[in-house]
Amino acid sequence: MANTVIDEKFAAIIDAVSYWLGYQLKIGRHQLIHEASLRYPIADTLTSKRTSIDKIVLEKLHPLFKSKRIDLVTYDENVINPEVEKSDDKLKEVFEFKIAKRDTSKDKSIEHQRGFDDIIRLAYYHQWRKKDCYFLMCGKYEDFKTYFIGQKSDILIQNNKNIVVQKRFQTKRKSAQIDFKKWKPDGLYKNWFGFKIGEEKEKEFKIENPNDKGEWGLQSFKSNYHIRKDINKFFSNFIKIRTKCLAITPAGLEKTRTHAVGIWKIE
Repeated sequence: MANTVIDEKFAAIIDAVSYWLGYQLKIGRHQLIHEASLRYPIADTLTSKRTSIDKIVLEKLHPLFKSKRIDLVTYDENVINPEVEKSDDKLKEVFEFKIAKRDTSKDKSIEHQRGFDDIIRLAYYHQWRKKDCYFLMCGKYEDFKTYFIGQKSDILIQNNKNIVVQKRFQTKRKSAQIDFKKWKPDGLYKNWFGFKIGEEKEKEFKIENPNDKGEWGLQSFKSNYHIRKDINKFFSNFIKIRTKCLAITPAGLEKTRTHAVGIWKIE
């Protein structure tokens, strides 16, 4: 029964984010969407799944890393004032969000590094504090498909730039016509994440040359993240992460969905 409740919660989160993004697109506000705005539909969904609204904190100062914040966290019910709570002993869940875009698919780009940083700091948080840590990726359906999953799609080339062709959203459809297909990952993240519910992946990241200060990946992470003095931990030159797909928008819905979302547990 417990597993069923958990599955329903994460399925509800990806549906809420997907439909909320679709609504913002429909009313012409999609240009104003950014990662921080995703916390609102997610927080609303958590409250509908038995998390008290006063136990959810947005943009929480990170307990492990100096000058860093977490997109969204939840606390135990017995925490009186989570907003000013400095100890993370009663902290339950940690969420980080990203939006898929063209640069997400560029190897060793800033967006590639930003996604990497979110995943690695979630992994450290789980390993050091045993917290439940989750990573959510979302975006326009074709952006999610092309730039994050790396699945071939309809692309136009204009001025040497890839332009994803967005499909027209159809509001009227028969459920019998929906053909759920499997995602076919072939991008930068195919070895980081599984793209079917329950699928797990393990990936080890290493610093190949500790003397190379500008190296992408773990070296860059170590240069930009500083552990708080009261935390008796240190970074090594490698880290192994485990991801598990908890919920994901099905493949093959280009004609019925404007957006796609996935959420993974990070350990």
